[in-house]
Amino acid sequence: MEHHVKKGRHPLVVVVILLLLLSFNSCSHTQQETNEALSYSPTFMELEKSPIFVPIEATGYGRKYEVLGLEDFSTVLRGPTFGFKLGEGGTFPTESDDYWIVGRSEGNKQYLQYYLTDSTSLPLKAKGTYEISFTYKVLETPDKGFETIFFSSTGASRNDWVEASIFINEPAGSEGRASMQATLKQYDDYQVLMNVINKGSIAVRDIQIKDLDDGNIIAKEDCRSVVHTQSLMLRGEGELQIKPSTIKEGAFSIFTNGFVKLWTNYQLVELPKDTVVGLEFDYKVLKRTKDPEHLGWVRLYSAAKPHQDRSAMQIPGFGVTQGHYSGALKTGEADDLYVLEIGINDGFEMEIGNFMITRQDPVPRTIAENPAQHLKYAQFPRLGNFFSEYGEWVAHNGSGSAIGEKPVMAFAELERLLAYSDVVVGLHPMYSLNDPSISKRLRSHNPNIVLLPRIDTHHHQNHPDFKKEFSNPLATAEFLMLKGIEMDWQLQTTKGKVINLQDGYSIVPLNVSPFCPPNEKGQSYLDYWAESAFDLHVKDGTWDGLHLMDLYNRGHDLIAGVYAKSKVDADYNRNQIKDETPPWIHEMTASASLTMIRNMREKVGFDELIVTSNFFDSTTAALVNGSALLFFNGNWYLDRDIRRFAEAQWCWTVNQTWDVAKQYHDPSFMLLQASPVFDDTVPEDKREPTAEDISLQRFALGTALLTDAFYEYDLVDGRSAPYFFDEMLVDANGSSTTALSGKGWLGKALGEAKHEITDKGQVFAIEKPIILGDRSPKSKELYRGRSKSAESEQYLVEFDWKILSTCTSHPVIVTSVDDKWHDFYSLHSLLVGSGGHIAFHTTLDPKKELIYSAYAGRKGSVEITNFTISKADAGLYRRDFEHGIVLVNSSNEEKTVSVSQIKGSLGRTNIRRIRGRLDTVTNNGQEVTQALVLKAHDAIVLIAD
Repeated sequence: MEHHVKKGRHPLVVVVILLLLLSFNSCSHTQQETNEALSYSPTFMELEKSPIFVPIEATGYGRKYEVLGLEDFSTVLRGPTFGFKLGEGGTFPTESDDYWIVGRSEGNKQYLQYYLTDSTSLPLKAKGTYEISFTYKVLETPDKGFETIFFSSTGASRNDWVEASIFINEPAGSEGRASMQATLKQYDDYQVLMNVINKGSIAVRDIQIKDLDDGNIIAKEDCRSVVHTQSLMLRGEGELQIKPSTIKEGAFSIFTNGFVKLWTNYQLVELPKDTVVGLEFDYKVLKRTKDPEHLGWVRLYSAAKPHQDRSAMQIPGFGVTQGHYSGALKTGEADDLYVLEIGINDGFEMEIGNFMITRQDPVPRTIAENPAQHLKYAQFPRLGNFFSEYGEWVAHNGSGSAIGEKPVMAFAELERLLAYSDVVVGLHPMYSLNDPSISKRLRSHNPNIVLLPRIDTHHHQNHPDFKKEFSNPLATAEFLMLKGIEMDWQLQTTKGKVINLQDGYSIVPLNVSPFCPPNEKGQSYLDYWAESAFDLHVKDGTWDGLHLMDLYNRGHDLIAGVYAKSKVDADYNRNQIKDETPPWIHEMTASASLTMIRNMREKVGFDELIVTSNFFDSTTAALVNGSALLFFNGNWYLDRDIRRFAEAQWCWTVNQTWDVAKQYHDPSFMLLQASPVFDDTVPEDKREPTAEDISLQRFALGTALLTDAFYEYDLVDGRSAPYFFDEMLVDANGSSTTALSGKGWLGKALGEAKHEITDKGQVFAIEKPIILGDRSPKSKELYRGRSKSAESEQYLVEFDWKILSTCTSHPVIVTSVDDKWHDFYSLHSLLVGSGGHIAFHTTLDPKKELIYSAYAGRKGSVEITNFTISKADAGLYRRDFEHGIVLVNSSNEEKTVSVSQIKGSLGRTNIRRIRGRLDTVTNNGQEVTQALVLKAHDAIVLIAD
């Protein structure tokens, strides 16, 4: 498909195109000609072929970092603990052995405050019951006494006072412990005031305020806090000292003993709104009495409303004696005073120094500057990763897939291994707001790594707990995206029941049609999606684009009967009539997907990457930069039985990977993620590969090497930590390694993959076109023949196809043996106008009958032409690389590969096996001097000159 892109302002043309896109007068190909209630425009075919006019201001985004401040603790003073402040008559101790706050008045002013709480940082709740206590000694006999009260300006203006107070009127030299309990009135501006009523002097220490409603101590002043003049971490709480640093390039460090909190002074360091704020520091663990996974935490919160917070990556503890913390958080959209807080857990003695706070600013970036430009030069095997969960969860226990007594691995090791990949997709939405510093950390290992966060498109993930988070404007990106989704945007039945809505966690399809009602801003769901995806994941420059999950070019899988019925109960047009047909839904959904991509392209042009997943889709290919096929080896094994290998399904994967890769917009890439083939139960405690994994992985990697795709094999799924098998990393001596130096060991590809077909002879052909569906038969037996051979035979099927009208389900070619279902090849599209060429092979056991049949589904029609069947020795593939060869047996019979075949047309020499770590039988390091026997559906990667 041709695709034209122009950048600039074209007023007249833009108006014409907008009128075309907004018009509701034309009809979709399948259903709207006969049903005006479902009429909309433009159709997916119009959107697929019409040019995109990108505004001149549209651009991609990179990032730069500005240092907001450095902290080396070189200037140290004492100061109030967070929540307290000095009054006019107070002085704070300055000597290292002095812990008394002094209040003094000469009688020039009545009720002179010497110490008080800060209602902004320590709010006291209306009608709450509190207890305050402190130790005191009278330094100078007062004439009228000293008083401590709970004070509200609002209450005072109404002469409505809390009656309880602490009143001290004792002579000089008196000492004691004073306390009181009080229930506040209905005002929310209370603070504690400590006053000299007229004349006198008093010293206080060990002030404590307790919330009697829940029993928690909410404030404590022991006069041990420190203030660092002109510094970032202005305030501290807990057992800490500042001493000369032992950390490299450090001046002074904080030395902690037990629980400690540090936080920024928002009066000195302003953290801008809607900005990624980074925090970095060095640390050493000097002593530990506990061995928890985390040493402490980092969070961002509102100074006015400290309960509104967002957590960053915690400070790693497992396997750590010293390290460098690099975390980041995104501030909220409201004008507010934001505070960064660091907490150190009890049970440690630590040194912390070299604090630096930065802000991340977006800068315009063209696609030529995108790191994806480096992907086309990546050496083989090309490593990528679909990393679906938050890194802390994966390091802990594989986010539930690798539960054990200890964490899976140290957090820093997890990210070091993850950075072996040149492309990482599927990053959890939480990263965009809670830890965008992963971008900086991974790029410190691999400067050219491509990082893409995932975002849902055609559904949202509903969970009862999500609604609780909506009240917090500092919620994660997941919650913020969900927050704006209107209830009316959830796809409903004709009776108003939300499809697939359950009491617990559920995935709810959304109304992506032109009939989606607008919100109060006049936005449909598609408008909202484009704006939110851009705001949350693109415009701050953290990532290299977007990974669009499940961007359907057909009806949503959660709609009952969408591939089988004449009409389904999915009320897109909201007329409470079941008039939506599956073909109409398929075409409309494809139109919605194209609209979503085009809306984003209008914001960023082609300067950001957009990739999709789970579907090979020619309809959207020209508008996106690639795709990730998750569990790409899953369909090869019928009923998840690895003994039942489906040759046609394997061919489907490889054929489609080759075909669609040519259609993507440059720069492009594909990621193939392989996983184990589990039966009914996915394990929760898997940390090491099994013998089955080693075999399945070798075949999956061999298959991936026939393409230009990036590849990974997960021990369970996208929650798994990276794991490297023998063939992935090989050193210069031919030995499997886990070192980065073994990456890309095969070098460049020396050409395309080759299907080594021999002894091919045609045995059957259908000369006339075959049309199935609509007014023609919906199914047809194409071939039936019995083998007379005493040995297995292989058949190669080839044909061309075209969808004449959109089908209810994907047309399929079914292979049967002795009238029992055996295998199938599904056409990759069900949309009108799609077409292509197909080739797949079948291995038939001796004396069996082989049948090929075609099925078109309930609605729609397909044309099959040039249908031929040949007997051939098929299924052996090879590809040559600078430093090796891959041989893949994609059939259900053993293949003996002669030495001359292994050498190939390039005459490869010095051919030898890898010396493996995991599989020392297949990968025994020996020279290959005789024929190889490749087991059915297996592969081998060899070293060669």
